[in-house]
Amino acid sequence: MRTGFWCAGICALLINAGADAAAPTAEELAVLADHGAVTLSRDGKRIAYTGRVGDKRALKVIDLEKRTNKAILAAEEDTFRIRWCRFKSDTRILCGLVGVGDFRGKPFSLTRLIAIDADGGRFKVLVQRHSNAASQFQDDIIDWRVDDPKTVYVQLSPDGSNSPFPDVYALDVETGLKKMIQKQRYPIRDWVADAEGVVRYGGGCDDHERCEYVSRASANDPWQVLTRWQAYTKDGFTVLGFGPNGKTLLVSEMFEDRRAVYQLDLEGKAEKELVFSHPKVDVGGVLTWPAGSGRVAGFWYAAERTKREFFDAEVAAIYELIDRSLPGSANAVMGSARGDKLLLISAVKDVAPTAYYLLDIEKKSLSKLSAVMPELPTDTFGEMKPVQIKAGDGTLLPGYLTLPPGKPAEKLPMVVYPHGGPHSRDDWGFDPMVQLMVSRGYAVLQVNFRGSSGYGRAWYEAGLKKWGSVMVDDINASTRWAIEQGYADPERVCIVGWSFGGYAALMAGIREPLLYRCVGSIAGVADLKALRRQEWRFYGGAAAADAIIGSDADDLAADSPLKSADRMRAPVLLVHGTSDIPVEVDQSKRMATVTTACGVRHGARRCTKSWMGS
Repeated sequence: MRTGFWCAGICALLINAGADAAAPTAEELAVLADHGAVTLSRDGKRIAYTGRVGDKRALKVIDLEKRTNKAILAAEEDTFRIRWCRFKSDTRILCGLVGVGDFRGKPFSLTRLIAIDADGGRFKVLVQRHSNAASQFQDDIIDWRVDDPKTVYVQLSPDGSNSPFPDVYALDVETGLKKMIQKQRYPIRDWVADAEGVVRYGGGCDDHERCEYVSRASANDPWQVLTRWQAYTKDGFTVLGFGPNGKTLLVSEMFEDRRAVYQLDLEGKAEKELVFSHPKVDVGGVLTWPAGSGRVAGFWYAAERTKREFFDAEVAAIYELIDRSLPGSANAVMGSARGDKLLLISAVKDVAPTAYYLLDIEKKSLSKLSAVMPELPTDTFGEMKPVQIKAGDGTLLPGYLTLPPGKPAEKLPMVVYPHGGPHSRDDWGFDPMVQLMVSRGYAVLQVNFRGSSGYGRAWYEAGLKKWGSVMVDDINASTRWAIEQGYADPERVCIVGWSFGGYAALMAGIREPLLYRCVGSIAGVADLKALRRQEWRFYGGAAAADAIIGSDADDLAADSPLKSADRMRAPVLLVHGTSDIPVEVDQSKRMATVTTACGVRHGARRCTKSWMGS
């Protein structure tokens, strides 16, 4: 959807910014979305990945010995697309598909699990229609059983049910036959197995927000309740994995306002022991070795760039070798073969798409897998530089500024690009949307406003029920900072975002109507009251909506762009997918009606009677 006023603003910006003739096209950058799901076979002889065949997405397999590259499966079938793949054995590949279903006229997400041989044979949907077919999510593998080429452990709703409290099954990836190994237990929604394949931990909340963690010492021991609590009233812990001896659980829990790693004695003989914390940011998650196994070797956290902390000296030494071999990039081991001597590595930079390499530790050789990711000219891409921005109350806001190369860093046309979520964050790395704009001559500003994740509890809670105030005001303060610092031309600043970022773009233009020349909302929220009502479709969604956006009708109306469109002066672009799940397309349709009715006249909006009551 778009309003008739958009072109006047955006076209002026495009002309003034000036695109470099050597810059990649939008189509070339869009192709990157089709590439991914890279996985290495257990014997190290094959690479599978999603890529392109003409204008179609496909699952492809590279035979490293025969030097062939063959498409074996369409990556989009009907309403499903591949979201991940992984070799289970030397030749058998499992893939998780994600699709869109329909319930009473509303879209919802669902997943399926398939298996296929590397030569394209023996394709099989592993969860058959007559069994567990009602399970909404069918690709939730909790244990890959790395020493068993035929078996994985998967969570599924019980037969004939769509219950969110799953059973756990041992699933044969050849035949699709399965055997229950853990029966559903209310209110557990997620199960964790130890290194021996014993399901020993579970956690979850019921529809009344009553939450519970349980554990057991062995398969023959009874389940014991570790703790109970009411959701949204205190912080629970997040399970990261089992400790090396199998008797402790590594969990993420608050320490001095930030997520830290603790070791929890499952037998209850000792207090939790602090393993690792960072003074400024939350611990993000674990690093396992081999990659994708249940063996925890360290942790990662995102400061200005992603960092790692290991407690396994052997794995730390391997990563040191990788970083020396691939300096300047954020490197991660995606898979291993031949006794962990052949490593599949992803290398992330800010000025180039993700590259993939094979590192042979024994031969001390490093080879780039050029076929996996298309090569692009990178001369027009800009470095993503961390910045600290002072908000109106003096709070320092972390963010990133990306400037077009070869141009003076002053009075540039700028796009302010707030992230979605809202409880997520921007990270250092390659973003095709950012570099598309940068390659056309724009500076791009991203800010991790209050309410973003990763910066501790107080930072997160500062954004609760403050969508249209604290978070948007931080974004606008960042825009003014860029102007005051001389980076941005105040006459050529636009704001664009996706989802919450789209909402923030609309509200930013409403709260400070003269700050932006144009506003773009992609799949954005326009009516918070409607969003709250729509969240009732999801299990636990109503309580989450009340906790995050609030329930006061007056506050929701005051913070809804739909109700304040008459204050908007900039031209507005609205883009929305018709099957969008988190934010229904009706949000943008109604906003389009309002912005069309409230046309710009002599620098101010005047609304027709058709807008009243929207």
